[in-house]
Amino acid sequence: MKLFLTMVLLGCAATSAQAQSDLRFLHESPITKFKKADTDLLLKTLNQALDNGTDGTPVTWENRSAGNSGSITPSKDPQGRSHCRKARVENRHQAMHNATEAVFCKVDGKWKAVSK
Repeated sequence: MKLFLTMVLLGCAATSAQAQSDLRFLHESPITKFKKADTDLLLKTLNQALDNGTDGTPVTWENRSAGNSGSITPSKDPQGRSHCRKARVENRHQAMHNATEAVFCKVDGKWKAVSK
């Protein structure tokens, strides 16, 4: 599941065959430059935004010492499920920027990415 979430956060929704042949784009993806502190901040912010964020209002994170930052903008689930939310995930590493959208559902008390 962590790999799936990472792929969603990277903006990759490719099949396995596509992923194996098209991973060159990841070389310039901000998350490839993140350290553990950055991914911890990102995931903490994602959980905060999904749990308590106002639809359409970005929740931001920043690691100034590393030059990394991002935002999570939650919104309603397109399918109307009360236990799910859509999120726009934006990540930055210095001049690099990546944005993607995914739907997350709360399962057993934890947010799980279910689709892009």
